[in-house]
Amino acid sequence: MKSIKSNWANFVILLILLTGSWLRLNWYGDLRLSIANAETDSYINSSRASIFSWKIFAGQRLFTTNLIYKLANDSANCPITSYGKPGIGKEDLRRVQPCFDKIALLQNFLSIIGWSFLAWMTARWLKNPLIKIAAAAIIVVFGFTPQIAEWDSVLSPESLSLSMFAITLGVALELVFRASKSETPLKTKPEKILLAALLILFLLWVFVRDVHLYAIPITLVLLVPLFLIKRFREAKALTIAVAVLLFFFAIGYASARDSLRATRYPLMNSLDEYIWPHPSRVEFFKRYDMPEKDNPDYKQAPIYQAWADEHAAKAYAMFLIAHPGFVATTLWENLDQISSDFVQPYFFTPEVTNREFLLSVGEILHPETPAVYLISLIVLLAFLVHSIQNRAPGLSAWMWLAFWVFGIATATLFISYFGDTAGLRRHIMPSVEMFRLFLWIFLMPLLDHR
Repeated sequence: MKSIKSNWANFVILLILLTGSWLRLNWYGDLRLSIANAETDSYINSSRASIFSWKIFAGQRLFTTNLIYKLANDSANCPITSYGKPGIGKEDLRRVQPCFDKIALLQNFLSIIGWSFLAWMTARWLKNPLIKIAAAAIIVVFGFTPQIAEWDSVLSPESLSLSMFAITLGVALELVFRASKSETPLKTKPEKILLAALLILFLLWVFVRDVHLYAIPITLVLLVPLFLIKRFREAKALTIAVAVLLFFFAIGYASARDSLRATRYPLMNSLDEYIWPHPSRVEFFKRYDMPEKDNPDYKQAPIYQAWADEHAAKAYAMFLIAHPGFVATTLWENLDQISSDFVQPYFFTPEVTNREFLLSVGEILHPETPAVYLISLIVLLAFLVHSIQNRAPGLSAWMWLAFWVFGIATATLFISYFGDTAGLRRHIMPSVEMFRLFLWIFLMPLLDHR
């Protein structure tokens, strides 16, 4: 009886997780249902690379999705029978498709496990019972409403991007809080196991989408200050982790260059949108020997492709750095694009029970307003101020995690937005949702530490 009284909040949270999971399993139809989109074929083709070849990293798609789509890369036995093409008004119904049913099941189960795990781990490190319960309920509803859950049926990386990050963040919460409270961080066996698990999960997430690669330098920048603290400087496991991250960043960077997947043609789409219509911007690129655009099919010209492969990324990066006004005004003029509802547009939803109600609830937790970015920045600064005023280990842990998530969300949104104008809405969706998730997760410890 005493245990129940002291842990009543955990029982309530467990009930919330079980109820939420049951509803998620039963309200969205058969978990094997899936639908392909315009890019699914590229994931299938890329997955045919040998797991022991460089192409498994440097193919058209990345390592993690290549592994997953090996479940469905037999064109004879794994036909695609359901395509969603909203760009031309041809949405479809989801179907149980041979081989792809396994991928749909994997995405759905990763999502259910990921959001439930993140809810539990977030609540675990809060103190006030009511705030613990509120945090768990909000995260579960955030992940189980259609704004996120319906993407688990789409055969593209958005579902994996979100659910694998939720799992990674859950493990990071446990490790960071344990390390922050330890006199000898990362030296016990449980902490070393947690660190190894976090590295594996984080790197698998990194190799889901190209933009995730830039989460590694964000992480490294935030790890550097820890070496100024003696107890972390003496943790050999932390040094090993930094070396592992540097190694895989080099792998990711080299594979992206070798595959040309970021420059031919995504980056060219951005140049078409932002550079070619403006003569002054074209002059900037001519400093980097950009050839003339002499015909509508210029992207196919060998001289242009050779330039794009070697110089386009550097030239575009220098342009963005040299023109912060362009970056700011472009984002300001298109705030509606980064404040959209992001509900999947690919399939009709007759199987989804109570969908209109779920969408309405989801609109509360996925607010369609640019105020999300301002409030997130205010929350981040609030952590910084409180951590300076109160050097409690728990608050410092929350601050580090807040900077980590905010940094990753900012970097991936920026690169997704300016890196390719084709399929923009789908490409920026995970980063926008990361900001919305940041808002709910990191508001809770601020309330908890009042």
